[in-house]
Amino acid sequence: MSFIYLNKNKKTKYIFNSPGKYTVFFNNISGDYKFIINSKDVDLDIFGIIIGKNENIFKINTDQIHDAPKSNSNLLIKGVLYDRSKFLFKGLIKIEKSGQKTRAYQKNQNLMMSDQAFVDTKPYLEILADDVFCTHGSTTGKIDKDSIYYLNSRSIDNKKAENLIVSGFVNEILEILKQRTSKQEYLSIKNEIEISL
Repeated sequence: MSFIYLNKNKKTKYIFNSPGKYTVFFNNISGDYKFIINSKDVDLDIFGIIIGKNENIFKINTDQIHDAPKSNSNLLIKGVLYDRSKFLFKGLIKIEKSGQKTRAYQKNQNLMMSDQAFVDTKPYLEILADDVFCTHGSTTGKIDKDSIYYLNSRSIDNKKAENLIVSGFVNEILEILKQRTSKQEYLSIKNEIEISL
């Protein structure tokens, strides 16, 4: 398995010419990123975590382009927006005519921690093949009051309850990275996220 950390790699275009499992991760960056699959039997996962605070603005555009048949790509970006921060996401899944029997998925989930925070998420599909499975989805909302109430009933105050819920929200991605990176890489990434929170 290959791991690509966009924050360190600095490239914006990635071409996958060989079968295999690939994991891409980024956090708190902006940019336009293209992921081009030119080989069958590529299994690509793209994960991102955005933690916005103060007046932060993050803009991410991603293209998952399938030129080859029988390949998979999955994208999951989680955003946590505090204060007056903004997150603008535009994601494209493009399946060329040659990309038959492709499976591609795209999801963006956001937690709004302030009434002044802003999210604009735009997922797109462009499918030129006829034998594919592609979906996309997006959710944006505040922390569920029932979850806070439940934790309050366990003697956990509001601030700590919020922190626990946010940690659980981003930990879905961190737990996957724990299995796919070296211990040193994982601890470094986890530390960066915890500092951001």
